[in-house]
Amino acid sequence: MSLEKLAAWASAIGAGAALYAWWESTAVEVTEHRLVMPDLPPGLDGLRILHVSDTHFPADADSVGRFVELVQDLDYDLVCCTGDYVETSAGWDAAADALTQLRAPFGVYATLGAHDYCPPVRTFDDWLSFNLDRALRSPRLFVNPQPFINRLESAGIVVLRNEWRSLEIGGELVRLGGAGDDSVRMARLESAVPEPGGFSLLLTHAPDAALRIPTQEEGGPSLVLCGHTHGGQIRVPGWGAPLRHSRLVNRTQAAGVFERDGTKVVVTRGFGTAHVPLRFACRPEIGLVMLTRGPGDGTGSARSD
Repeated sequence: MSLEKLAAWASAIGAGAALYAWWESTAVEVTEHRLVMPDLPPGLDGLRILHVSDTHFPADADSVGRFVELVQDLDYDLVCCTGDYVETSAGWDAAADALTQLRAPFGVYATLGAHDYCPPVRTFDDWLSFNLDRALRSPRLFVNPQPFINRLESAGIVVLRNEWRSLEIGGELVRLGGAGDDSVRMARLESAVPEPGGFSLLLTHAPDAALRIPTQEEGGPSLVLCGHTHGGQIRVPGWGAPLRHSRLVNRTQAAGVFERDGTKVVVTRGFGTAHVPLRFACRPEIGLVMLTRGPGDGTGSARSD
């Protein structure tokens, strides 16, 4: 085969792979995890949690309609959101439009990720500068997310910034904490981890926070929900994810359910994409987590929407 034909074939294969990766970034799955927790208080048996993370809504709100259409018919009791709702602060309005439509009998709780603090990117030059700074590991620049937080809180969403709250579900005491993004040292886990008592749940953007907190056996939370990894976003079939940005997960298990000394950790692949709108062998997801005292395998099942 001549070099010209080889180059043409390579170009065609590359273009096809890129087109598929773009399509896959929109092929959202609803993933259901049934977690067996032997010490679960009886009143929480069957509790269904909607887990939203890494939506990365852009300024043009392109994916908001798809998100709202997907979640509006799901059945859940509590909503937990674990950060990176925007790619940059230019998407705050779009993210608020989407998240403020969430409703649940026991409330909507959220913590933030580093992208929620990023300066706005609205032009190609902004995008290029933003990604070059990240590639060169330049000092991160952040903006105050208070206007975004105000919109969420005005709709009744409880935004937890290194703090925790108590609530009652099914007659049981639940302590729910929210930590900052551990990947950029925003987490103050001593303030975010709930004190012992009742059923304890921690929301944190980056999963490595789960390596730095007391486990359930040590009086820490029974359940940790997080995101950040995107499941790798680009995975090599048969090999795994080259990039995870986490010490908790390896290349073959870049997302899913893990256990650490009694504490269950759920890492979601997230709804959106970061930096480039592509996914490969790693579809986006919305998570449904059901807590049970009875049989279940904890591995989850998925359906595409």
